[in-house]
Amino acid sequence: MPEAELALLRERDRLQALLDINSDWIWEVDAAGRYTFVSAHAELLLGFHPEEILGRTPFDFMPPAEAERVGAIFGGIVARRAPFSGLLNRNRRADGREVVLETSGIPLIAGDGTLIGYRGIDRDVTEREERAGRIAYLARHDALTGLANRPEFMARLEACLAAGRPAALLLLDLDFFKEVNDQLGHAGGDALLRQVAARMRDALSPGSLCARLGGDEFAILKEGVGEAEALAAAARLGAALCEPYQLEARQAVIGVSLGLALAPRHAGSADALLRCADLALYRAKEEGRGDVFLYDSGLEARQRADEGMEAALRRALAEGEIDLLYQPVFAAERRRMAGCCVMPRWRHPLQGAIPAETFLALADRTGLVLPLGEMLLRRACLAALSWPAAWRLTVPVTPVQLRDPGFCGMVAAVLAETGLAPARLEIAVGEAVLGAAPAEVPRALRRLRAEGVGLALDRFGEGATSLAAFQRFRFDRLRLAPMLVRDVEREPAASLVTAIALLGQRLGLGVSAVGVESKGQLAAVLAAGCTELQGPALADAVEEAALRPLPWPRPPGREAAPPSLAAG
Repeated sequence: MPEAELALLRERDRLQALLDINSDWIWEVDAAGRYTFVSAHAELLLGFHPEEILGRTPFDFMPPAEAERVGAIFGGIVARRAPFSGLLNRNRRADGREVVLETSGIPLIAGDGTLIGYRGIDRDVTEREERAGRIAYLARHDALTGLANRPEFMARLEACLAAGRPAALLLLDLDFFKEVNDQLGHAGGDALLRQVAARMRDALSPGSLCARLGGDEFAILKEGVGEAEALAAAARLGAALCEPYQLEARQAVIGVSLGLALAPRHAGSADALLRCADLALYRAKEEGRGDVFLYDSGLEARQRADEGMEAALRRALAEGEIDLLYQPVFAAERRRMAGCCVMPRWRHPLQGAIPAETFLALADRTGLVLPLGEMLLRRACLAALSWPAAWRLTVPVTPVQLRDPGFCGMVAAVLAETGLAPARLEIAVGEAVLGAAPAEVPRALRRLRAEGVGLALDRFGEGATSLAAFQRFRFDRLRLAPMLVRDVEREPAASLVTAIALLGQRLGLGVSAVGVESKGQLAAVLAAGCTELQGPALADAVEEAALRPLPWPRPPGREAAPPSLAAG
């Protein structure tokens, strides 16, 4: 046999071997879209023998609606004689099961310029798409109750109001939930919240959107309704939720307070309408638990009370009533302290110690967070100078701080004044900031990065941050939302935390579990692969004078090792 023919045979054998070992399906179609060639792996993907596929079109294997959708896309591609890639399409196998294929192809052009068909490849991405679907669902829904989460609810509310549709917004808070939770523990509290969510779905019409905003706070959006219908729905809901709950061998009774606001009557924007409903909920609790209250302008008195609180906070800043607490952060691999996260506390002369969550929102609304944040940063940096050199200082910041034009300059000035190395400072940015970050936020983060300051994405998993955010913003660490850590001993939170830890590992990011309250949670976040841990199960937040290197929590029944003074 001539050498040229032998070379052709060897080349054909090589190509056939590649076709045989390739797990993807290689195909050709003619100008009419009919298969003229399919590789043997087509049978593995669709369950049909190649001979059963030849002469048919790809759309013959798709559900009708999918065939129409993909056909419209492919028709446009053919009209342009364009190559394509990554076209997802659902197909039915011979056994009736559905498979998702990712299709790519190039046009086949004859010597005279005629389109004679396409050649391409199909890849089975069913498992990948199912995982993506589960992650997308978890990003929009509360892991415990299955209701919509806050970002999803706000997005739907904003869309409703932008379309000019009338709507009723109900906010509800469970009365006496804390008492039930204290009596039955977290497991009992979680079971109660799941039953509350189920009753909400049953009590409301199918068109209602129910969401868990956090803790025992829920929201309902009813579109196209007025005051009378909304009040009637609130009454039905209140009655359903106040019926006794059976939790294993015990019965629990709770109440519910509801605040109602109407659009466009009370407000035309999502944030403003939510504020109106929140004011109404506050009034409902003041009037007596178990009531529903419709917003009215008289509730602005609460705003005046806020103004009084603002004046008190200004005085507190001037008179040094704000002190700092330091929450130790532990490195999981080395089982040692890696630094501290700082938080403010207000020592009110009459009310005593006021935790940060009570006044930080007010400070944000009034702009007082700017002088408060500068004071906190300066004092914390000075304190960190006496720490072991490997310890890191984590300082959470708010959207108002990041949007302030002078924020980055202030950080640089404080570092220069105190002498703390920029690499020892980590700025923690709330996940919510990234959802619709204004231009100032990316600029601020880039400048902080250029200064050598570390960046952490705070409360990760609480919202619906797109993975595209990791391309726009460079972070060193993901700090898990405490709510996610609280549920980590159960599914789906356990799998979600593991997935986030794997994501962090692949992206080269540390993953901090924040709010670890029990030994069970500690074991779960360690098993999930979190690299750092913080919370009462490891160490309480303390004042600067009481801060010292702490040992890793000892297992029950073992003596603690003496505190290590080694850095890191």
